[in-house]
Amino acid sequence: MNTHEHRSINKEKRKRIVIIQNTLIKTKAYCSLLLIFLSMHLSTYSQTPTADPNHYVLDTYDNFNTFNSSLWNSTPYYTWGQETYSPNNVTASNGVLTLKCEKIGNNYISGGIETVNKKDFSYGYFEIESKTPPSGNKGPWGGFWMHSGAGGGANELDIFEPNGLDNYYGTQYHIGLGVNLPNNNDTTWHNTIVSTNQNLSSGFHKYAVIWTPGYVQYLLDDQPVYEVVNQSYIPTHSMYVFLTFQIDTDNRAPDASTTFPLFWRYKNFKYYKLKTDCNTSIVQSNFNFINHDYKVYKSYTLTNSTVPANFNIVLRAKDYIQLNGEFTIPLGSTFTAITHRGICPE
Repeated sequence: MNTHEHRSINKEKRKRIVIIQNTLIKTKAYCSLLLIFLSMHLSTYSQTPTADPNHYVLDTYDNFNTFNSSLWNSTPYYTWGQETYSPNNVTASNGVLTLKCEKIGNNYISGGIETVNKKDFSYGYFEIESKTPPSGNKGPWGGFWMHSGAGGGANELDIFEPNGLDNYYGTQYHIGLGVNLPNNNDTTWHNTIVSTNQNLSSGFHKYAVIWTPGYVQYLLDDQPVYEVVNQSYIPTHSMYVFLTFQIDTDNRAPDASTTFPLFWRYKNFKYYKLKTDCNTSIVQSNFNFINHDYKVYKSYTLTNSTVPANFNIVLRAKDYIQLNGEFTIPLGSTFTAITHRGICPE
């Protein structure tokens, strides 16, 4: 919300406690935070590590100059399509991971890697660059996704998953996420198609996801494309990362027009996690935003505080953020408050 006036929360609202819970707000200029709380919507912006460098720390990075066997298995533990995996079809050199799929007789020999039993990942920001097999080839399926590694209805988060028809068209891919229902092997599942106006096989594109307890947001080339805020779909347990080249089935399977071998390429896998101190509550007047040690705290209660001029401030709390008295945001500054539904995002 923008305004040309310099004003803070008016006197009638000065004693009202504004509690920001289970949402994310952002404002510019001098405004009533209560009005912003009612009007802002999550999909208009993203809190990536670039936008929120104070809270994120780079935990895992693979540039694929060589194959990192301490992080990845060179053969996935399971086969989801018609493929058979071989470590011979996985190469990492000069900053590129290449997964090769070839047809030998009636068999599809392919490549894929995963972090099962080597490293699991929880809430944070995940990104990778990928170049898909050439469009016009039906059958390639796979991508960049996460899974808890168990069978049945295990948790899953699909960040970038073109199926056999998506790859044929070349301009779309699937995303999705699911949570295992208690006491059975079914999964509460939600997915959709991301459509673009570009050929995803013509070059590398950046695919990313922000996974928090309160929302999951998907990004393509640093722009948000979809989000999920329904907690029943959002995984709450750690998962492994997969980069796979599968071969689809049914009407998405390869046909006579599919030319093998095919190659799926990746660059620059990154995982940023949030710094947390979820047992500490911050209670202050005239809060010092400049020298603050930014983490996800249990809560914030701030009174009569002013955001510094020309600063972009982000606060994160497990439970709530409470603003008392006058809270001013100068023209040219931004303020974002994020709470995490009572769950510590660690």
